Amino acid sequence: MNQLLIRTFLDVLETRNFNRTADRLNITQSTVSARIRQLEEELGARLFERGRGGAEPTISGIRFETHCHSMLNLWGNAKRDVEQGGNKLSRRLYISAQYSLIRSFFLDWIDDLQEAVPDLAMHIEINFSYQIQRDVLSGVCDIGLLFAPQYLPDLIVSEVGSDEYIMVSTTAEYLHDVRIEDYIKVAYTEYFTRHHDEQLAHLSYPALSAGNDDFAVEQLKRRGGTLYLPSYVMKSVADTIPNLKVVKDAPVIPQPLYSMVHIRKRNDPHVVAALKELKAYTESWS
Repeated sequence: MNQLLIRTFLDVLETRNFNRTADRLNITQSTVSARIRQLEEELGARLFERGRGGAEPTISGIRFETHCHSMLNLWGNAKRDVEQGGNKLSRRLYISAQYSLIRSFFLDWIDDLQEAVPDLAMHIEINFSYQIQRDVLSGVCDIGLLFAPQYLPDLIVSEVGSDEYIMVSTTAEYLHDVRIEDYIKVAYTEYFTRHHDEQLAHLSYPALSAGNDDFAVEQLKRRGGTLYLPSYVMKSVADTIPNLKVVKDAPVIPQPLYSMVHIRKRNDPHVVAALKELKAYTESWS
């Protein structure tokens, strides 16, 4: 893999101009042209259409961009593994998880995993579900943990546990007491939103909604009201809002958690050990 060719291609893709890329990379315009021409010859496809207005990517060029990022990421991972190969912790696992998981079981699971496999080194990324899936698919990430996966041919997706969202309120004891004027709808995941709207159609369009429960909780502290919280933050929030209570007859909305690995890594001993510990941990919830 020739990184110079790929990085030059990505720069032209950004600047849309061979001369500008030459200036940015501190090389000549003819060098930029030669690198792009070499890539096109190796790929057997034209990547840019040149004109007076600059360089516009072809369909092939647009498709090639995703592969470029994957190749550079894979090279970076390979380089890190080789550099650290002589270290005591030579077994390395790359895990990517959604942000919300950090506040639930994730940190405890990492502790358990390091205790069970003491010579295992880990790299942790916190990301959005779309990027997690891309990283697992490209081989950058060994294990992805997310709430709403897409089922793609080369990915093994498994449900590893489930959490619950519970309605709490500073003003309402029962569901019929909940006023839409005081309700804060938190869009945790598509799965949550779908089940919420099916069961609570009258609360689907409140005056205030949020994509993050941190913001919603701050609003609850300031003005009171009602919202759904994941069970793993209930105690910490209740400690800061003394009059917060569970709405007794409101539906509890489950949220499944999924692991995702590439089919090539399904028998990797590091991956198998990590998922075994994860399964044991989530089973202890029930």
